[in-house]
Amino acid sequence: MSEEIAKNQPEFETGHRYAIVAGWLIIPAVMILFNLAAVMFVVFTFNPADLSGYDLFIYISDIILAIFYGFIIYTWVKRKRILPKLMIANFTIDILLYLPVIFAGAGIDWVYILFSAIWIGYFIRSKRVKATFVN
Repeated sequence: MSEEIAKNQPEFETGHRYAIVAGWLIIPAVMILFNLAAVMFVVFTFNPADLSGYDLFIYISDIILAIFYGFIIYTWVKRKRILPKLMIANFTIDILLYLPVIFAGAGIDWVYILFSAIWIGYFIRSKRVKATFVN
């Protein structure tokens, strides 16, 4: 009986070099790289002395996010066990940073919020994530 249960459980080959981006993990990995490129573009393009108010807040938050994304990439490459929690925090921060846009009068982009919620659920429930990030 236990052999039948073991046969039904999916086994993931996580020993190879590219297991950190195998399956659905490629999508959030690419998203983190694009997010890092976007915030680095803002940090290197704009002069903080010319900014004030909300623009300065965005600039400072982009510096903090660049450090955070760099740490996520490091933990991703090293297969650290904390990565799923960091990704959940990342998608939660994305939703929280979207709130000022909603309060400024823009419409609510439910697809964006749903997309983040789906990825949060994926990093909570995925067996591949639990098998891949074990260090």
